[in-house]
Amino acid sequence: MGTCTAMTIVPATAHSQTQSSVALGKAAGNTSVAAVSTAAEAPASGPVDTVTLSAEAQFMMSSPTKLSVTAESLAQAAAAAKTVPGLDADADRFTPEAMAAHAEWRKTHTDYRSKVRDLVDQTFGLSADRNGWAAGGAALTAIKNLAEKNGLIEPEMPPAVANTLQTAGESMWTDKSGGTTGMFDIAFLPNGAEKGGNLRILFDSARKAGADTALVDLKRGGTNAQAALSNIRASALGASLDSVGGWTPGDAANAYAITNGKDGHGGVVGMVIVNGVDDDAKERSANILRTLQGLIP
Repeated sequence: MGTCTAMTIVPATAHSQTQSSVALGKAAGNTSVAAVSTAAEAPASGPVDTVTLSAEAQFMMSSPTKLSVTAESLAQAAAAAKTVPGLDADADRFTPEAMAAHAEWRKTHTDYRSKVRDLVDQTFGLSADRNGWAAGGAALTAIKNLAEKNGLIEPEMPPAVANTLQTAGESMWTDKSGGTTGMFDIAFLPNGAEKGGNLRILFDSARKAGADTALVDLKRGGTNAQAALSNIRASALGASLDSVGGWTPGDAANAYAITNGKDGHGGVVGMVIVNGVDDDAKERSANILRTLQGLIP
């Protein structure tokens, strides 16, 4: 499959930040961009001057700043930029009309992505609250086809927006889908007694899963496991596996070959790597694979 950028959807809670971090604009790591104090501290020597802030001032300094962008404010900013050497080079790209078009397109595109996410959740039996997913290669092609089959067409980027963003206006699917091998990841957040985990399905769309499939435990499956793993490594699946970090029987994660037939002796059609959710992998991975492959002509 080769290395590709995957489309990723995660539950909102997976990216939560503390209120103070957001309000202070904390950068990556432990570097604080801004800090607020209600009193100014003088050096240890010399007189001490104390500055006391009113309750309103403290509130304004400690609360997140709300920005309001209007056509008038954008026009004022553009006019101001022309008075400073070097800042007006791209002023024509950030006109009020262009910024308004960008805001409208972004709103429409966000709505489209949300509908795609909901459709994928519904199709694969995932929960928006507990599951996140990522797809790449042929799996992303399958999802694009699923969306279009259900009338979800990605909004085109207007020329004015493309000019503002300095892009060719490519689709969000560009350079992320295609090829015969695919990857589909599912994350499971902890839920009560369930600790959570993740699984990754790798497949080659040229190897179709039949109605009857079996999973071969690649760690403990004996001769069947050795044969299946050798088959994977000698095929396009092996290259796909290498591109996402590889796997060996000594790894902490478990792995299973998805094979045709009920006895595990059929041809290998896919592979699933599992961390902590083996029951979900055994119960769902073959059906997910069949669904993905069914969406690829």
